[in-house]
Amino acid sequence: MKTSLYFLLIVNALLAIGLTVLSFQYVQPKNCYNFCDPSYIIPCPKGSCYFGEQKAGWPFPAFVDAPGGGSPTGGWGLLGPEDPPGPTMIVDILFYSILVWIVLYGIQFFRHQIVPRKVFLQSLSLNAFLGVCLWFFYFVFTFTMGFQGIGRGYRNSVYVETSTDVDLHSAMTFFPTVSIPLGEVIEYYGDPDSVRFTSDSTTGVTTTGLLLYWESVPMFVELPPIADATYPVDRKTDIERIIFSDDQDVTAVAGQPISEEKTLWRGYGNYQP
Repeated sequence: MKTSLYFLLIVNALLAIGLTVLSFQYVQPKNCYNFCDPSYIIPCPKGSCYFGEQKAGWPFPAFVDAPGGGSPTGGWGLLGPEDPPGPTMIVDILFYSILVWIVLYGIQFFRHQIVPRKVFLQSLSLNAFLGVCLWFFYFVFTFTMGFQGIGRGYRNSVYVETSTDVDLHSAMTFFPTVSIPLGEVIEYYGDPDSVRFTSDSTTGVTTTGLLLYWESVPMFVELPPIADATYPVDRKTDIERIIFSDDQDVTAVAGQPISEEKTLWRGYGNYQP
């Protein structure tokens, strides 16, 4: 049975757009958790990115972290709603359209059916128009209206307390908007040095949380609370946030007390307070 040329046009357009949107999940460098100011005299800590360094999209970046020092500061060095889409998004759609046509031509060749060149040219024109529509969609819903659809997270500050300081002070914190497993963080930074527990009973149910500490960065990685006294730590456990604090003697984060006792990191497995 002969395949309708209009059907091939629709299939090509849907696949080209779908592959382009999927490519936005390709964010590089992905380990941008902190901001690195070019004016710093000392070397920036590991996991810091400069303005314009983080990009999303393949093969051509459709989103690039916008340079400058405007607002909001939580997006400096990170992709977010303050970064507008670029015209290369249209080029990405045309790239995937050609890629899909190569596959479709191969299928039609083995079926002894020829796709006219006119259909291919019509498809490129259609996909270029759809690329403009997709660019406009992201411009309106992410850049103009501020929806978090691009990137891996944002930064904000949380108040921390220490045993040596009676006043609260803020610590820069990375909040992921996508799933970031603990194994990815450990693969990048190496094994943490110690583990500390948190406990919360404000909702009537006692939950246990876990904070992993790296002395070399220095930083805490908070894992989500669970309703159990034994905390199973797995490489697939999603992190809750990354807190950059120069003082490891933290007694509370955002008003939530942290146990003073430190447990040495023993690798993945069960931990108990």
